[in-house]
Amino acid sequence: MRVNVPLLVREVTTVDAEAVGEMHAEAWRAAHRDLFEGRWLDLLVDRQRRTWTSTVSAGRWGRDTVLLAERDRKVGAFVHFGPHGAGLREGEIFELSVHPTVGGRGVAPMLVDAARESLAEAGFRHLRVWTLGGTNHVRRCYEALGFEETGRRREHDYGDRRPVLQLEYRRRTT
Repeated sequence: MRVNVPLLVREVTTVDAEAVGEMHAEAWRAAHRDLFEGRWLDLLVDRQRRTWTSTVSAGRWGRDTVLLAERDRKVGAFVHFGPHGAGLREGEIFELSVHPTVGGRGVAPMLVDAARESLAEAGFRHLRVWTLGGTNHVRRCYEALGFEETGRRREHDYGDRRPVLQLEYRRRTT
């Protein structure tokens, strides 16, 4: 793992709202630029920025956890995880987002490990994640971290009437 120090991993607070929203928007733009038409991508990026800003500001996490990684008080990545919605004793990563300037430095694996360890301590045996089929670099990252494709697939329409394939991955927490 190539994490440059000092890097702080901590739970998100309401003070982080704007920084998390901005980081997520730029990460989303970079990761999805080949999947969406430019104008539509701009709308989605703006939606990501506003959604995270309002969610973090309101502190609406319920049983979920959001950890962020920062250096010099700049948010570089975050992971949002919690119990799987189907009531299984399994956890799920709902969102893992890494700013383009931080990608490839070991921050994503570090955050996934933190989520996995937290869920394992809470008694969850497995960890699931859905990712877009067209994001091959993300899929390779999850596979390198021990996730395997489950074969479950679904399509999600982000509002442009062009459904995008999502693939589910799963791994043990221990």
